[in-house]
Amino acid sequence: MIQNADRAGRGSMPRLFKNKVRHDVMSAICPDSDGVAVAQIRRDKDLPPVLQSCRFQSLEPGQSEASLLDDLADEFELDRTPCVSLAGVGDYSLLMVEAPDVQPDELRAAVRWRIKDLIDFHIDDAVVDVFEIPDTKAAGRNRMMYAVVARSAVVKGNIEELLDAGVNLTVIDIPELALRNIAALLPEDASGVALLYIGEERGLITITRQSTLYLSRRIEKGVNTLPETAMHSGDPDIVEPWLDSIIVEVQRSLDYYESHFAQPQVSGIVIAPLYREVPGLEAYIAEQLEIPTRILDVNTLIDASEPVEPRVQSECLLAIGAALRQESRTL
Repeated sequence: MIQNADRAGRGSMPRLFKNKVRHDVMSAICPDSDGVAVAQIRRDKDLPPVLQSCRFQSLEPGQSEASLLDDLADEFELDRTPCVSLAGVGDYSLLMVEAPDVQPDELRAAVRWRIKDLIDFHIDDAVVDVFEIPDTKAAGRNRMMYAVVARSAVVKGNIEELLDAGVNLTVIDIPELALRNIAALLPEDASGVALLYIGEERGLITITRQSTLYLSRRIEKGVNTLPETAMHSGDPDIVEPWLDSIIVEVQRSLDYYESHFAQPQVSGIVIAPLYREVPGLEAYIAEQLEIPTRILDVNTLIDASEPVEPRVQSECLLAIGAALRQESRTL
């Protein structure tokens, strides 16, 4: 989780304080190379969250990302709600490290020292944040934690772009935690669930149990790496090798989850909606891994002002997950 921003300088980001902000709504604005996804979650006291709005807006020919951000910030009044954005999957590293035995206020500095030889750029140029993972003492191992590491220049550039658009940015988060927020709403999460997200160029697999992220693994396969002809023909000679490469990563993740964290097998695999249908995806994964598998429908998890179509779900899932964020405490 790359955090709030007033700690400008090494390893920090600006924090914003604005008046007259609606605290019953959390917004997320997530740019990518093709456009910008916006989602807004409203929380009323003692009621389930409501997806108030959700849209992916593509960049028009000749339109700049800055112009699109300006337009969306105005339309969704993103200066009047706390806003979350997400770091791009290729813009940071998520490292599992042994937790230093230090006071909480010294934790981030201690982790910075510990990871300095694990990254390919100087630690002075890094933004570092940390979050805990479940205690593994039962498995005879030292306490571990996750460190999120990104280049300061990249993060600050993303922040400045959103600030210039008038966005009331409070946090830069990461996709793994956005997916964790989605998974926490799944009935399978009570006894453990693997959530598989396959984007256009790459994917993520997260394993959560009782709202806690245990494990995440990146998958260097996306829908665009599957030939267009296979999407229509469903040719198993093309589709199955592509699926097999994903299944290998899922199986490795499941094995590590069970062995490292001493956990039983997950109760199910849930696949995030894809922006292009892959023939036989659900059935093939279920058959190969012998675990109940289904496709996620956001409409069954969150009340929405109007039903969200599958294509929009695929384009906005990470933004929806980001807007579901509730943590306000930072380490």
